[in-house]
Amino acid sequence: MSFRSTWEKAIGKGLRAARQNLIPMLVLEGAMALLVVIYYFWPMGAAVLARYAAWQQAGGVVATAFATGLAGGVISELSLVYFQDEGHWSLHHMKNMGFKFLLFFISGAIVYEFYGWQAVWFGQGTSWTVLAPKVCADQFGYTVVWAVPYMTMATRWQALGYSGKRLWEELDKNFIAERMLPVLVTNWMFWIPGVCLIYSMPLNLQTPLFIFATAIWGILLPAVGRLSEEQAKGMAQKPVMAIPTALGNPVE
Repeated sequence: MSFRSTWEKAIGKGLRAARQNLIPMLVLEGAMALLVVIYYFWPMGAAVLARYAAWQQAGGVVATAFATGLAGGVISELSLVYFQDEGHWSLHHMKNMGFKFLLFFISGAIVYEFYGWQAVWFGQGTSWTVLAPKVCADQFGYTVVWAVPYMTMATRWQALGYSGKRLWEELDKNFIAERMLPVLVTNWMFWIPGVCLIYSMPLNLQTPLFIFATAIWGILLPAVGRLSEEQAKGMAQKPVMAIPTALGNPVE
């Protein structure tokens, strides 16, 4: 498979995942933009946000990690149960919630430190000389090198029954093409505008806005995995040589 066709498939999966969750994604992006507008144009609203930021900062990295775990693990799983599974709980949902809480708890702790170091490297403010380097470092550095591989391999590891051996056997170029690239494309569609809004806020309000956005990202992530699973099942029904794919149930 050529690089072009691989990239086009990844874009297609990313677009379909985003389309399936378009309304909540747009609502969240709009809510984030509204918070930015409130902070800069409504003094009373800015004071309320500043108080929340002070409370969040008082808890430090642990409070941020815990809040991120709640947003990405608990809230996203609640959304899946009540909007996709009609409120029917199962042990599977409870296990997913616990796993995703831990997954996003670790992510939140890392992001807390990363945002702090970005303020040191690039400074603070809303000028393009500050925003552009932060967005590029975030989306084309941190995301490519750490965030997407971490999320993709962790969710696949869970799908394989927490078997490190089976995961290791699948880590090849097909894993990158079938799993990592679609997640990366979806990530860019959602997080590039998201981090533009996040980095336009003062440092003490960046992690609260990130936590706010993580709730919907926790829903988008398994949506990409479901597309890979559906495609794989479709290929299995055809009497032709199978194309290797990263199979398995994603975190839902």
